[in-house]
Amino acid sequence: MSLLDDAQANRIAARFGRRVEIEWIQPREPYGGWVSYEAFAPEPVQTCLSVGRLIHDDDCIKVLAGSATIVGDEERVMLSGVIEIPARCVVRIVRLEERRV
Repeated sequence: MSLLDDAQANRIAARFGRRVEIEWIQPREPYGGWVSYEAFAPEPVQTCLSVGRLIHDDDCIKVLAGSATIVGDEERVMLSGVIEIPARCVVRIVRLEERRV
């Protein structure tokens, strides 16, 4: 990584927080119509794993961005792959450390 690339990565990290892996429980999708009570049976939940920059973190919600960049002279922030995870669904958060190679 060049010095310029390293400086850009540090600017992004300073603006967007830490890189994390979040393991979370995804609720089942709503049914598309009416379901008979007698025929209803709960299904197992899905455990998901998402990785990105933690751009918002509070007691209610965790928000990850898969990609982040700073654009133009006014340094406009652009995000891609944004996912909102209800805090109560989070099983664990692991901070990812970068290694220089």
